[in-house]
Amino acid sequence: MSSDEGLADDSKDLIGTGRKGKERTWHRAASAAIFFAGFLLVGAFFLCSTGPAALHQQQAETRQLVVPAPDPAPKTNGTQQLVEGVWDKLPVGLEPKLWCLGPVPPKLWKVEASGKPLLIKVLSYNLFWWNLYIKRGGNGDSASKVIKASMEDTPYDVMGFQECRDPWKVLSAAGLLEQYDVFHGKYDTCMAYRKADWKVLSHGLTDVAEDMPKNYYGKRGALWMRLQHRLTGRKLFFVNHHGPLSVNSGGICGGQATAHNLVRTMTDNAEPGDAIILTGDFNANAASLTLRTLKKYLMQVFNGNVFGGIDNILSNIEDDGIVATKRLGKGGSDHNAINAVIALGKMSNVNGLSPDWTLPWRVMGNNGFDDKKFWCGRMEFGVNYEISDGWSKTVENVKKPDRCCLLCQMDKRCKAWAFKQGPPAPPHPGMDWHMLQGKAFPGPCWLKGLVPQHGQRKWEAGLVAGLPYR
Repeated sequence: MSSDEGLADDSKDLIGTGRKGKERTWHRAASAAIFFAGFLLVGAFFLCSTGPAALHQQQAETRQLVVPAPDPAPKTNGTQQLVEGVWDKLPVGLEPKLWCLGPVPPKLWKVEASGKPLLIKVLSYNLFWWNLYIKRGGNGDSASKVIKASMEDTPYDVMGFQECRDPWKVLSAAGLLEQYDVFHGKYDTCMAYRKADWKVLSHGLTDVAEDMPKNYYGKRGALWMRLQHRLTGRKLFFVNHHGPLSVNSGGICGGQATAHNLVRTMTDNAEPGDAIILTGDFNANAASLTLRTLKKYLMQVFNGNVFGGIDNILSNIEDDGIVATKRLGKGGSDHNAINAVIALGKMSNVNGLSPDWTLPWRVMGNNGFDDKKFWCGRMEFGVNYEISDGWSKTVENVKKPDRCCLLCQMDKRCKAWAFKQGPPAPPHPGMDWHMLQGKAFPGPCWLKGLVPQHGQRKWEAGLVAGLPYR
């Protein structure tokens, strides 16, 4: 029974009681008052459902978020292996001398509460360039059509693209090039802002990570710009990132270091009070140390569902600053585009949504058991898990750590794994440069029946260790 029906039934009962006791006129007065109050509640509900806030709610696939409990790991799968207590700090002084290992950044600020309120609409989209644009010639501008269709109600303020070699081509095909200024980074990340509403204060690119050897395409960056809204004066620090491979590894320096480098890009180039929005295909989902570390600094606004949710939008807004979120079509890519509408400041005519802390975990059940769909629960480069007790198994001639993790995933006795890469293999004609970087002979894969405990995670050159995700 709806709350409206309940109000009506309660009112009828009260009116009936008043009629039975006509000699008690105050009953009739009380009944009429309650009936009138119920009528006002119903009217208020109707106005909230159809008033200005409804204009910002996107209909198809828009997420109605639930009131959270703090970021729980589900009890029905292997995520209990990812508890924070296991991941104590690795021994100081023994870490490898890698360029991407740096200091822990300070906490970030929240958005400036004072000032004129503002709605910001943001897009994140991996364009699958080599396949969609090189192999299939753009597929009839299918990605541009997804972008155009998703802004019929409200234009985007900022857009972040990954696997993007020619952003001008993408926006031109959508008829949007005159409305937006564009930046193209050296790692094929791109970003655009609506120049009628914003002006650029500064912009740049910061290296933050580097791929693991067996899936090597090079370094990864954070493409950023600091903007000022022309009407309200509010400032936005926007960052777009395409994360390192292998999925959920954080690259050669690990997920914590990648997250810290992203945050330091913000603390080094933004100013306290700035709104911060971070978008991208992180090549990392909620199981990773990358996302778990980032969420100590920023709120996860929304995520996609490819590879367990590697496409993400994060921000330093308050919990009630999420107005709408939506998972769009793929438009010929292998990723869904995702968007969000975010409120800065208090807006009396906009009802914010509560963050859905369960969504990042709900989309993680879609990892398969083949190389094209599988993703590992956690992967750490240059690390070994020195677990000597319990069940164990050795598998020889495994090609890469991703395959070792898959073998662990397929054996329910396995709770953790470690892998040692064989010696470098000589190149052969026709090899791409990134394949040359990661080519090596197979090596042994050790499956382990226990997760690492305190002190059992150790730096060890040439090894990779991690966890499955079930």
